[in-house]
Amino acid sequence: MLFLPALVIWLLVRKFDVTFVLGATLALGMGAVMFAKPEAATLVTLFVMYANLSVVAIYYHDVPQPLAASFFMLFGIPLSSYLVIQRQMLLTNRALFWMLVYLAAMIASAIFSRDPAQSVERVLGFFLEGIVLYFLILNTVRTPALLRKATWTIIAAGVFMGSLSLYQSATGDYTNSFGGMAQISNGMVNAEEAGGEADGRHRLCGPLGEQNRYAQVMVVLLPLAVSLAWTERSRKMRLLAALACMPILSAVLLTYSRGAFVSIVVAIAVMMYLHRTTIVPFLIVISVFGLLVTVTMPEYVYRITSMSGVSALAAGEEKDADSSMRGRATENLAAINIFLDHPLLGAGPGQAKIYITAYGNEVGFKKLDGPRRAHSMYLEELADTGLIGFAAFMAIALGTVQQLARIRRYWAQRRTDFGLVATGFLLAIVAYLCSATFLHLSYQRYFWLLLAMAGAAIEILRPPVGELEAIHEEKIFPTAKKRPTD
Repeated sequence: MLFLPALVIWLLVRKFDVTFVLGATLALGMGAVMFAKPEAATLVTLFVMYANLSVVAIYYHDVPQPLAASFFMLFGIPLSSYLVIQRQMLLTNRALFWMLVYLAAMIASAIFSRDPAQSVERVLGFFLEGIVLYFLILNTVRTPALLRKATWTIIAAGVFMGSLSLYQSATGDYTNSFGGMAQISNGMVNAEEAGGEADGRHRLCGPLGEQNRYAQVMVVLLPLAVSLAWTERSRKMRLLAALACMPILSAVLLTYSRGAFVSIVVAIAVMMYLHRTTIVPFLIVISVFGLLVTVTMPEYVYRITSMSGVSALAAGEEKDADSSMRGRATENLAAINIFLDHPLLGAGPGQAKIYITAYGNEVGFKKLDGPRRAHSMYLEELADTGLIGFAAFMAIALGTVQQLARIRRYWAQRRTDFGLVATGFLLAIVAYLCSATFLHLSYQRYFWLLLAMAGAAIEILRPPVGELEAIHEEKIFPTAKKRPTD
């Protein structure tokens, strides 16, 4: 039985490059597995997407863009299985409705802008990486078991990326980017001022090529890993989930991102609030975390303390803020003024960056040159799409958070594991939204992927309609009762 396939492979190797043949054989084998087990296609696609493998393949390995992007079509395998073979219904939800409203607002904003052609890329990007991606994940992650596997998959991608970053830092070998999977920033942390080595420290970027973005997509994995550490049934899997936090958190710290640090603190605070824990454990956790960072990474402490420049800028003491902070403040002030000049529909999707330099040089703290984007997702959305687009955009995220909070409260007294799953996604979204205060919406597929998985969790964990309506009018974060022991 094995003779014929082996003969075919041998003949192909003689005619073609051995790497090409092995790669094609592996791809065919994976394809056969995916058709036999459609959920495997969902998991493979999620891993490839979260690890940014297709983009790395394009820019580091000269893979044609259409070919690299075609992995997205793998979602069609499980979708066809659900709809055609199992004859299940298509799923939609409230968030998807608001995404369509947001798309309409973007189109209207583009039409009434000065240059509609400038907005085509942004609108098309949201349609493909937002609406289409959300719809596919919502309709292919349909069971608690698959939701758990999907969560493990993106955490595995984070562990893979974080382990490479951790290796770079431990060995000091920054010349090896592991084929584009472990990139570093051109800028360095001024370690000498922090009492460290005079030559400074590299800021690691993973496969994304930008340190703050890398921190953002990694930090949201921490609440999900913690939720798995609490909900997995076997002790081995709980331990594995806890250990997964180490390379992920290390990668976040090695980016030296100030926004990511704030996101971690806020996520911990919200977690303590949700569980009605006293302030003492919160202070202990923050103190231990801060002491660990201070001892091992004094440069990061220097980065965190430099955030005092925000209050200095507010007080008019520009000299006490670093250049990066002055530049971001200038760009954000410019975005505010663009919004005030275009309050309803904004300047047009993706068009605020055209005007930020001119606006910023009139009112800001630093001279700008070239196209700039606001350093806040919220301010950029206001500048780009105005109040109408911003309201629809926020309805997507905040509506998801609200539903997760209600579902969390419902299951907290009935099935603790379901409640903790909802809590994990809620905290992950909170962490992203917090980091987005300091970053515009770039690499948007990560944002919509997170919201899509949260949307799938809502559909999977949704209580019976009558019982959900019974808690509809209750407070989202009421005083929690003691959870029953398993």
